[in-house]
Amino acid sequence: MNLCTGAVYICSMRIFLLSACLFSAFFAADAQVFMRQPDNAAALAVGGATVALPGVELGIGNDAQAVKGEGWGLLASSAMPYELSEWQTLRFQAFAKVGEADAVGFDIHHSGIEVYAEQRFRVRYARRLGQRIFLGVGGEMLRVSANEYGSANAFTGGLGFLANPWSTLWIGGQLNNPFQQSLAGSTLPTVFQVGAAWRASDAFVMTGEVEKDLERDAEIKAGLQYRPNELLVFRAGIRTHPGRPAMGVGVRVFDHLFIDTGAEWHTSLGFTPALMVSWR
Repeated sequence: MNLCTGAVYICSMRIFLLSACLFSAFFAADAQVFMRQPDNAAALAVGGATVALPGVELGIGNDAQAVKGEGWGLLASSAMPYELSEWQTLRFQAFAKVGEADAVGFDIHHSGIEVYAEQRFRVRYARRLGQRIFLGVGGEMLRVSANEYGSANAFTGGLGFLANPWSTLWIGGQLNNPFQQSLAGSTLPTVFQVGAAWRASDAFVMTGEVEKDLERDAEIKAGLQYRPNELLVFRAGIRTHPGRPAMGVGVRVFDHLFIDTGAEWHTSLGFTPALMVSWR
């Protein structure tokens, strides 16, 4: 077997094994249908611990966060899970303030390979209640499709909150799929996240959260962000089950244009690099 033939063989086997896993998840009655899609680049770099962050620079991980954005913004991110070029992912988010105390948001996820794909479409509404409490609600359509087996759709939703009990401390939570909707014969995951963020200054933020899926063990996430000046930001984080360290760098290109990178290391599956471009 020459080098070229060997490379083609390895690539084909990776696609076959990935496809087999996805098809089994799609048709197994007791399986959870959706793959675990990677976070956007900035959120990935802090270990995914974003539910309590008082802003949108790392994306919107909590339905209530949209109201913390300034004006309007767009964020587009792509990742290569475990360096599998056959696995394509894309996430696009948008938000806009529609009043002093109200905001709306939109979120699109795409993840898949040539023969199997998943999409999520989410709309959000967030409102500020007083000076220190923010609430949000989201409605979501989920879709899975496989080339020869057709497609399936489902509708679900969730709600989130942010609170600022002290000037430097934020608390946040998000509940998704509270009514345990099903898709393709499988019950979609019901996930609850709760966390806190300590914003010591504009330059330094620490954040942590616990994520609990009803069918999985609790996952702990932690991260930090350091901004030495207005042009650069450094991020690092980790999450459990299994332990996955992450890091990344963000750059302010123009007044409103930002580029963020992130990478996560899975002890068994390898690297997941990600890139995000945002205007906010």
